Amino acid sequence: MIDRRALLRSVYEGALKHLRARLDDDIPARLKELVEGLGTGGRVLLVAFGKASRPMATRALETLAAMPVEVDGLLVPANDDDAALPPLEVIPGGHPLPTAGSFAAGRRALQLVSSAGPADTVVFLVSGGGSALLESPIDSGATVEEWRRLQRALIGSGASIERINSVRMRLSAVKGGRLAAAASRAGAVHTLFVSDVPGGVETISSGPSARCGARDDTLRRDLDELDLWHALPGDLATRAARGEIPALPADADIPGTYTTIADETHCRSYAAETLRAADVFVDASMDLDDLPYDAAVDRAVGHLTSLRARHPGRDVAIVTTGELSVPLPERPGIGGRNLQFALRCAEQIAGRAVTVLSCGTDGIDGSAPAAGAVVDGDTARLAQQAGLDVLDHLRRFDAYPLLARVGCAITPGPTGMNVRDLRVLFAAGS
Repeated sequence: MIDRRALLRSVYEGALKHLRARLDDDIPARLKELVEGLGTGGRVLLVAFGKASRPMATRALETLAAMPVEVDGLLVPANDDDAALPPLEVIPGGHPLPTAGSFAAGRRALQLVSSAGPADTVVFLVSGGGSALLESPIDSGATVEEWRRLQRALIGSGASIERINSVRMRLSAVKGGRLAAAASRAGAVHTLFVSDVPGGVETISSGPSARCGARDDTLRRDLDELDLWHALPGDLATRAARGEIPALPADADIPGTYTTIADETHCRSYAAETLRAADVFVDASMDLDDLPYDAAVDRAVGHLTSLRARHPGRDVAIVTTGELSVPLPERPGIGGRNLQFALRCAEQIAGRAVTVLSCGTDGIDGSAPAAGAVVDGDTARLAQQAGLDVLDHLRRFDAYPLLARVGCAITPGPTGMNVRDLRVLFAAGS
């Protein structure tokens, strides 16, 4: 009999390898094209920021080391990741909230790309998490703590990621195309993206190097409707109220071209094809994005039941990606959206021949040291035997301790990749 939990683990691990292979293959190909057009005596300026910034920058430097070109630049990884990567300057930023390092990195990035001349090529390596890691408020007098307070209020407003990013763009000196606009004297500008959001490239890290398209100035309306005025630093609130926040650059003033190396569609396609190769009937069309986690469980488990009924005797699976909504109590336990989803599934599929995997591609889920978990029809019974109450852990948003105790947590550690979450629900045909 097939080990279903092992199968789903292998799908997740294979997806991570597939995504990393895309970096290893596509970054050299794109850089070689760019450097071929480099002017005599020109430099390549690399500016890498986001959760995948170190592996992206490392692969870029390996490629450029074999080419006759001068390289300079900046690496902005997350939190305490300060290992040297010459010739790049390394300034760790903060995630999920900006830090003094984020501010320093934002200022340095602007200085660096502003120094580019007509013989130089600027390459931005952008991945998820960059909104917090690389920052420079439009009001240079704003403090780090003031900015963290604003970001907490913005994230907690319940707004969509598109609307959150719209506010971030207006209030930042590096977002909304402003960083690329600072490189306008460069001979060429190109961005390589690893995407952790739905939609276009302008949503990745709030679009520091992307043309964001003509858009209305909705800042004051957004601040009103999201009740954010109280969270703005004083001078910024005054300027916003008077309509004195500078407009975003026009598309014509934002140079550059783009390539998306990896996103959630690559992850989902790999997982689906791997399962099909194992003779599993796969439905990869389900969209659970932004649903409350409990509603997502109800929809996914219900659809899996229907899928199995339509294909009697076949192993069937649902493959989906994206992120879920998990409202937190005042004092949540240890967990994240993937662990919460998996534990709720364990409660619903108890005693059934169903296995569920839910994991973040970045290797970390919320406050837990795990990417997520893989559960099956025995998980709830094992928890009960261990004296653990599934419903109590769900109520307290404390999924990780229970799932770790019964051997369901998946802990790859930080992967250097982030293309959102992967979920697989598998039902055995016999």
